[in-house]
Amino acid sequence: MRFIPTLRRFIGLSILVACSACDRPETPGRGASEPRTIAVSNYPLAYFSERIGGDQVRVDWRIPSGIDPSYWNPDGEDLAALQAADLIFLNGATYERWRPTASLPVSRVVDTTAGVKDRLLPDGDGSVHAHGPEGSHSHVGTASTTWLDPEIAIAQATMIHDSLVRILPAYQEQFRSNLGLLIRELQERSAPIEQAVNAAPETPVFFNRPVYQYLSNRFRMNGVPLDWDAGETPTSAQLEELDALRSDHPAAWFIWEAPPTPEAIAALQDRGLQSIVFAPCGNRPETGDLLTTFDTNGVELRRVYGVDGD
Repeated sequence: MRFIPTLRRFIGLSILVACSACDRPETPGRGASEPRTIAVSNYPLAYFSERIGGDQVRVDWRIPSGIDPSYWNPDGEDLAALQAADLIFLNGATYERWRPTASLPVSRVVDTTAGVKDRLLPDGDGSVHAHGPEGSHSHVGTASTTWLDPEIAIAQATMIHDSLVRILPAYQEQFRSNLGLLIRELQERSAPIEQAVNAAPETPVFFNRPVYQYLSNRFRMNGVPLDWDAGETPTSAQLEELDALRSDHPAAWFIWEAPPTPEAIAALQDRGLQSIVFAPCGNRPETGDLLTTFDTNGVELRRVYGVDGD
């Protein structure tokens, strides 16, 4: 398996950035061991913070369920909470579209992809689309679902680790141990995906939206993204586009970020396409956590490549 990153590698990658972002005086009257409040812009960052920080952190989760956090716009109360946090973990890679207009304390903001800028991928053509409650938006700039590449996810988790050590140095051994376990578990989730894709790397697939750039790039998938909303029935124009694409990309599988409508499943089945869900998990799942979601994703993806589960 090609994917064997080390803890030392990623700590070295992020420590310089993290050190400059975490220098904050202690709040008067607060003990050095009291939990610190962490603000985050998506669920993977919340999960990494909780796993690494344990009882020493409290994640202030403010993003409503049912929306893609990359299109979340914090209101005044949300911004006040962000500003009051001990650390503000951002995904970076143009994920936080609200960031340019928000005033945040620079010394407490940590861009968790700052150490891997050279590995970020471009995204989209700038055309405007609408997806559910997030409203109209465009896919342009940098692809931002970075944690779907497990190596980048580990780099982001390590940046979080380094930042927590900076403000809670007494717990650095605990944080290091927690990070090591998290890295191992992320690696374990990547292995079935790599094994599956390697079994038939030429297999063509469609993605319902352009949110799988890092997954596809990391595992060298032969995928073509469309721009379909999982909660809506595809239009005649969308189905015609799909039919045209299949002449050069004869896929038998369609990968959705969320459960599609029965009408969408039926329309694809009429064309000989089967559907699976591979959830990016940008928002907190209704059940389970990030790793259990990745487990389910791996099982589903192995179906696409004809690899039986263990």
